[in-house]
Amino acid sequence: MNAGEYAAWAAAVTSVATLVVTTVIGGRREQRKWAREALTDAFVAFLSASWQHSDLAKKSAMPPDTSSAEAMAGQYGEMRNQLTRLRLLSPPDVMRAGEDLLRRQRRVQDAGSASERAEALAAASKGRRDVVSAAQKAMGLRRL
Repeated sequence: MNAGEYAAWAAAVTSVATLVVTTVIGGRREQRKWAREALTDAFVAFLSASWQHSDLAKKSAMPPDTSSAEAMAGQYGEMRNQLTRLRLLSPPDVMRAGEDLLRRQRRVQDAGSASERAEALAAASKGRRDVVSAAQKAMGLRRL
């Protein structure tokens, strides 16, 4: 082989190596980007369902009428669905905070009196703050 052929082979090998490295690094970057976006979406949906659940409880009578109870059950179910997504994407401390909030929302739903409901709503509010804090930490976001 002459110098020109060696140069051509070296250029080809360099091109293939660059393509492989770029594909691997780019693929990992895209995977991290997707996971972060999916995690953000799950957090937002989980917290939104929690807020809606609490808002429904605040508006409903004691005991809640059938439509209010069904609406609260729907939001509780949405929280459970989003918690499943969080289980797949988030670290254990986020899961603990999410599970705790879900239990607190259940206490809101099952409260037998206005005072029990008020206490449960206050506990749910604290639970939401805990979820936000854990989410910010997991995602490397600055806590405000």
